[in-house]
Amino acid sequence: MKRFLLIFLMGLFSYSAFAQTEVKLDTIYMLGQTKKIVKIKGIMYSNVVYSEPGSDKTESMAKKQIQRVVFHNGRKEVFNERLFAEVEETDYKNVVLTEKKSDVQGLYEVGKVHGRSSDRNRTARSAKRTATIRMKRRAANKKAHMILVTKKELKGGFGEIPSYYMEGIAYSFHKPEKEEDDKK
Repeated sequence: MKRFLLIFLMGLFSYSAFAQTEVKLDTIYMLGQTKKIVKIKGIMYSNVVYSEPGSDKTESMAKKQIQRVVFHNGRKEVFNERLFAEVEETDYKNVVLTEKKSDVQGLYEVGKVHGRSSDRNRTARSAKRTATIRMKRRAANKKAHMILVTKKELKGGFGEIPSYYMEGIAYSFHKPEKEEDDKK
């Protein structure tokens, strides 16, 4: 009987020791609707430091790419509002324009895009709006989420029909399918 009690107590202690060493994981929800199951090491001013399960390697991700973090205890920390559900051709309004290279750091390049105003525009403002919409639609067709604007050109003076031309590089939160197919 003492032996049974001793084995039972040893099993109970080893179970409680195992339960205490169990790693509790957190979830990072990124703006592009993907999520990562990780162990959060710390939240800094501009990034989140974490490690993958089963790895001691510490990694970092910019807060501007993260929508929210849900900790293992249920606490949530929101960094950015959700941008959009899914980008399709009709969702061009969700594509974000930027002129800062740091805004697209860590995103995947999906191609070059451009936009040109129509001949029907009568003001420089409407010409710019038309060129912007056309460029955003081209980016949405490539399933892009952001455009790094590389060139803007306004033509037309007093008494002339204004024209506006823009160029940029489209970026996505997701790796382009072409790259994945090339690796297979």
